[in-house]
Amino acid sequence: MSRAALSFALCALGCAGLNAAATSATQSAKPKAVTIAGFRFTPTELIASIGDTVVWTNDDALLHTTSADSGAWSSPEMRQGERFRFVAVRAGRFSYHCSAHPVMRATLVVRP
Repeated sequence: MSRAALSFALCALGCAGLNAAATSATQSAKPKAVTIAGFRFTPTELIASIGDTVVWTNDDALLHTTSADSGAWSSPEMRQGERFRFVAVRAGRFSYHCSAHPVMRATLVVRP
């Protein structure tokens, strides 16, 4: 095998490995989902990592929000089918609620 052919083969193998790693990273970046339905957040405790996107979807006919007790995030009122996205930027345990229905409570745990 010539040097050029060997170099090409090694490059192809290396590039395939890089593509597999990029695909794996993309797949692990899938957003974390919270459903709002029946006057509750599901799941009631969600574990995420720094950099993860959390997406709340309102499946109720009534308006709902997601608002961190600490003020870390606060969504506008969401109609049925609307979503709110939040990117976790720091670790911690964040209790949150619906501003319109304060009995609706849940927790987002963000790990480093």
